Amino acid sequence: MPKALDQSVIERLAELAARRLKAAEGAHLSRYAHHGSLLPLTVDDHPVPEILTSGALHGVFGALGFTDPRWISGYVIAKPPRSPGLWWHQDWWAWGHPRSYVAQPTQIFVMIYLEPTSRRNGCLRVIPGTHMRRHRLHDALLEPHTVEIEAEGPDSVCHAETSGEIDIEAAPGDLVIGDVRVIHATHSNETESMRTAIDLLFAPHFGTLPAEFRAHYVNQICLPPAGWWEEPGHPLRGTPLGAMLPTYSGPEVDPVEFCRRPRWPAGRQSARTS
Repeated sequence: MPKALDQSVIERLAELAARRLKAAEGAHLSRYAHHGSLLPLTVDDHPVPEILTSGALHGVFGALGFTDPRWISGYVIAKPPRSPGLWWHQDWWAWGHPRSYVAQPTQIFVMIYLEPTSRRNGCLRVIPGTHMRRHRLHDALLEPHTVEIEAEGPDSVCHAETSGEIDIEAAPGDLVIGDVRVIHATHSNETESMRTAIDLLFAPHFGTLPAEFRAHYVNQICLPPAGWWEEPGHPLRGTPLGAMLPTYSGPEVDPVEFCRRPRWPAGRQSARTS
């Protein structure tokens, strides 16, 4: 969604990102040279609350048909100058659950780029439709976010150009929204400048999720301690910001199996529509 956020919000996000990057150790940026920094944000980090409750964001979510969007987590992602591209991967973690094979997304990302982002400074690359159907890379790729895939060279299948991929170039204030099941990567940053973005993650249909997912999402590191919604007088209760956070007061449930590789049901190579 182009120009969804105004310049004043982008400037304050840039100031927030700069503070976080200044406080980060050099080893952190070296460790995440491919990915970019992974510096978590919370509801105390302004202007994050303003964005989460903004009419602009809710208007976009409404247009996309999201029924009950809740914020899960957020990060400053800054790709260092002259850094390699991020490998092909998808960020879904519950492929062992039947919910993974329906068309409706369980989790989405919203990327907010803080400077013009192009192929030259490491823009996003995506393979459309890979959240809905099997692709050869599902079987060929190494496990994401591991030392093994970090060691893969630029000529590896983990980085190579593939048919059907598209570049997602963005301007400050644009919202780049995607299903975390989509296979994506980035180009390398060939410039002398840091390429910075804010990554916000949401459950767009939270109220319709199985209990095990709702129970999982309330325990994310970027959120207030679980149970805040049951504390009398808690400052988030009854507020627009509180309404954007996941809550769960149901019975104890078994955790969702952590599974990073798709298990497409036998005889079907694409997702169900419901």
